[in-house]
Amino acid sequence: MKSLLLPLLLLVLPASAAEYYLWQRKWTAAVRAAAQQPCDGLQVFAAELSAKRTERSEAPPELWKREDVTAVFRLRVDALNSGGFARLAAEIARNGCANIQLDADVPERRLAEYAGHLKALRAALPPQVREFSVTALPCHLAHADFAAVAAQTDYYVLQLHGLDVPARIDEPYALIDGTVARTAIRRARQFKRPFRIALPSYAYRLEFDAAGKFAAIAAEGAPPPAVGNRRYRLAAPDPELLAALIRENPDLRRIWFRLPVRGDRLCYDRTSVETLDRGELPSPRLEIELRRVAPNALELWITPCAQLRLEPLELALEWPDRHGEFELAPGTKCGQDKLPFGILPGRLRVEFPGCGAKVRAATFLINETNHPAVKEIQP
Repeated sequence: MKSLLLPLLLLVLPASAAEYYLWQRKWTAAVRAAAQQPCDGLQVFAAELSAKRTERSEAPPELWKREDVTAVFRLRVDALNSGGFARLAAEIARNGCANIQLDADVPERRLAEYAGHLKALRAALPPQVREFSVTALPCHLAHADFAAVAAQTDYYVLQLHGLDVPARIDEPYALIDGTVARTAIRRARQFKRPFRIALPSYAYRLEFDAAGKFAAIAAEGAPPPAVGNRRYRLAAPDPELLAALIRENPDLRRIWFRLPVRGDRLCYDRTSVETLDRGELPSPRLEIELRRVAPNALELWITPCAQLRLEPLELALEWPDRHGEFELAPGTKCGQDKLPFGILPGRLRVEFPGCGAKVRAATFLINETNHPAVKEIQP
């Protein structure tokens, strides 16, 4: 019997061990709250160095003392030189964190040079640094020179996602490509050095002008105000691909980019990410709650789960009695134009509040027996 069970046990994924990148530079109350929630590791933006300036995170100093925090330093291409690395060493010493990661989009032709800079940097690191890592791109792993880069690290993080911004609205795009990701993992294993994979938990909002030409891109925040005939598209990760990559590589540690923060409408919530981190698919749905807050008052609350979208949520309401009054919450609109006074709406359009965000959509002033049936209208 044991011989029959063993192959099955080998296929079981380990318990969820979600780690996250926290990339916000401004430490709002929402960012602070997100950083305090339990997780298995945070890779936190510490500073970005360019040729002429250093921009530091507003993270509280006590954050860098946490054992589960890695300070991530971004080095721009124009600072990939001996002077830039000398400034980086000083910034790391100033930071005081024991775990350090360097994020640099190094041109492929400069990998050997980069390895030399890393060797010098490691020799200059202060004694408190226990763990040193760098980020790597799939294109780096096609070069033999990457071996010298990996040799200077305790581990590296293979960033499997990236977006080639389409020039026009009708051009194809993908936030993560399955063939590219699987090829990169296979090549990384051949270097025989410790590595982790970074996977996307966020989406990009792409903006195009009236002629379909690319105009702007955003990775977080509320939707922009309507401008003329601007059109929008979403570049979101494919959850089936993410879950498949994890199931295919259960031995690899994952780091999710990025940590869900309340109010971020372009990122999965923690529950969805942790489900994906187990190699499982979260179930996209809309949770609808009707709260009787007074004998004559009923609130409609909604929670979109496991979904990223730009379009408003469409709701249909079936009333036993259409007579009553209502108050719409900000972001909610009536689906019918110019309803007569005292008539309740049969449809509502609710601005997408973000994955996992519970919001009040409307309040209805109705008698105690009037209770609607509410359902989402699928696009």
